[in-house]
Amino acid sequence: MTQYFFLDESGDPGRSSTSHFTLAMVQLARREPLKELALVREALNLSPSFEFKYHKTTKAQNEVFFRSVGPLAFRVRAAVVDKSQLPVAMMKWRGQDFIVEWTTRLILRASELDIADDVLILDGAVPSLLRALRIRLSEECRARQRKRPFAKFVGADSDREDGLQLADMIVGAVRQHVIEGHSRHFNTFAHKVADLWNAP
Repeated sequence: MTQYFFLDESGDPGRSSTSHFTLAMVQLARREPLKELALVREALNLSPSFEFKYHKTTKAQNEVFFRSVGPLAFRVRAAVVDKSQLPVAMMKWRGQDFIVEWTTRLILRASELDIADDVLILDGAVPSLLRALRIRLSEECRARQRKRPFAKFVGADSDREDGLQLADMIVGAVRQHVIEGHSRHFNTFAHKVADLWNAP
């Protein structure tokens, strides 16, 4: 059965002011509005179209959000890249190249049993990024003699995708957990984390 992986990032890719670059893929069984998020919006008297973003929502909104998504079935795969530990040459890459490389590495940490013929949905991804990721993944899969994990790559807008809003909240909580040591929100879904990679 097809699974949907929603990918979001936190921190600037490549050479920039941020010390780390974080990626999170959230796996859901369906691509549809999430009743859990609808209930959070209702409980907080927010618009039905309110978009959850970790660094824009208030502390109170974050508390309600993470408490409310507890019953939701999802899995998380995340990478937190410490840019101070990377080769100088990699830090000179364009942002898109940086995103493609680390997304590829995170994806291929999963076994073929965990991701197979599924759909990857990226927040705001332009066609050139989707094409570059598809090519890079195909190259690595050929080199490793394994089947490419995703049958389809999709760019979507987070304001219309609850799965991407969940991924935004998750990647923000992962980043805060690893970099700042504040784990209150991370601990609410830690048991759903299949892979947390402190890279490189």
